[in-house]
Amino acid sequence: MSRLRVLFLGASRLVGLMERFQAAAAAEDIALELVSIEDSQPWHAVAAAGACRVEHAPAYGTAEFARVLHDAVAKGPADLVIPVIDAAVRAVAPLHAELSRAGALPVVSRVELCESVYDKARADEMFRRFRLPVPDRPGYPRLAKPRFGSSSRRHVLFRDQEEQAFWAARNRPDDFVVQPYLAGTEYSVDAYVDRGGRLVGAVSRVRVVVAGGEVMVTRTERDDAVLEIASQVCAIPGWYGPLNVQIMRTPDGPFLLEVNPRFSGGVTCSIEAGLDGPRFLLRERLGRPVPERPIEWRSGLCMTRSRKDHFVWLS
Repeated sequence: MSRLRVLFLGASRLVGLMERFQAAAAAEDIALELVSIEDSQPWHAVAAAGACRVEHAPAYGTAEFARVLHDAVAKGPADLVIPVIDAAVRAVAPLHAELSRAGALPVVSRVELCESVYDKARADEMFRRFRLPVPDRPGYPRLAKPRFGSSSRRHVLFRDQEEQAFWAARNRPDDFVVQPYLAGTEYSVDAYVDRGGRLVGAVSRVRVVVAGGEVMVTRTERDDAVLEIASQVCAIPGWYGPLNVQIMRTPDGPFLLEVNPRFSGGVTCSIEAGLDGPRFLLRERLGRPVPERPIEWRSGLCMTRSRKDHFVWLS
């Protein structure tokens, strides 16, 4: 039986994803140890649920964090390093070579891509450079998004030029990206790109219910035009591992919104549908092949989330 130690960064609440890794390991006859690097708070759900052991570290991106991560990889040892939140992706990407020398496989895309998609202004420039369809039309309503924001926080809708001017006089417009407001169906496409840069598969989902930027209900729904844009995104050289591509389907066609080079919050729906990213990662680490042909999946699988309580004695 093979043994692997997987080091996550930021898996705090992702109990479902940890369960999917354990299921993938069982299917591959792998003894798996899961660890997540988190802040010092004692209530991380993955630990309370017994799904993953938690180790504490300084803030992502600091010099001290880089040292702690290197030590965790070397002493573990760690076979895979998987960042699952944006801040962790940015922290791990520049350390790719160092972590590889220490014996780990960092599941992270090229640092230039990670930095570009983190900054919505740079992302828009990159998307245009690759001739991808982005929101671009005159008139109102328009939407201001923080350049470095996530989960739809601090979005501001302008109904006319007067509202935008009022807002601009009280904020720093350079800290935001202002685009046409799009009305339509929002798709979240989960994809997996292997170490050779090949797209193993992509599953498109409709975000049915979203709370605080996190999907609570989603269902698989095939849309060829949406999937074509996602395929074009994934063809950009430098991606590796799980990707999430967000696309808005409007009466004028689909438009690319953003790309997240990590597992998405609703990825368990796509895993259940057949895009088994955890299993692909374990197989790649062990030198086993991943599917040569794009995975098959179908529309109509619905994931709905429920709340489950965990309890931790703090004193």
